[in-house]
Amino acid sequence: MNTKKKILILVLLGVISLITGFIIMFISSFKKDQNEMNDRIEIIISKYDKFSSELKKTNKTRDSIHKEFLDTIYYDTFEKNDTSYKNKLLEYEESITKVSKDNKVLKEYCNNNIYYSSSDANSKCSAFNLAYEQMINSFVDDINKYNSNITKYNLWLDGKGNTSALKLEKYKTKKTYIDFNNDGDYSGKEEVDSNEKKK
Repeated sequence: MNTKKKILILVLLGVISLITGFIIMFISSFKKDQNEMNDRIEIIISKYDKFSSELKKTNKTRDSIHKEFLDTIYYDTFEKNDTSYKNKLLEYEESITKVSKDNKVLKEYCNNNIYYSSSDANSKCSAFNLAYEQMINSFVDDINKYNSNITKYNLWLDGKGNTSALKLEKYKTKKTYIDFNNDGDYSGKEEVDSNEKKK
């Protein structure tokens, strides 16, 4: 066998080794990604139930606040109850902040436009994204409603010529409307009724 043939064989063996190496690396990487995605699916399915349970508690708090004072404000007792109302709004906000912190993994795994091989995981992600967005936007709506009631109350005091009564401060929050599932719609955000009656 002459030298040229030996070199050619060595070169071919080298190329085959390289190609084989790349194929093994690709398969190994693919399996690793597949295992990681399977782990994510299990985490999404297991954590969603806890999120759903936490959300129900937060919604109960919200319903209670609406029934107690958010839907109907009585100006004659507003000043006396304002501190108590704000404390309840703060508890409500803290419960939302806790839900948000407790579900960082779902926020990461579900909000990156990733399609999973499990239809259960995909449907839970879709439900999580929508419910999380609605939770935040509903809270912001509720605070806007409360602050609108404060504005109306302060104007009512001005209208009465009442200079002795204390003007009320608005509730402050850093939370703002979000489009968490990036569909161009702010789910949970409601239009303010301009014909809302004064109590």
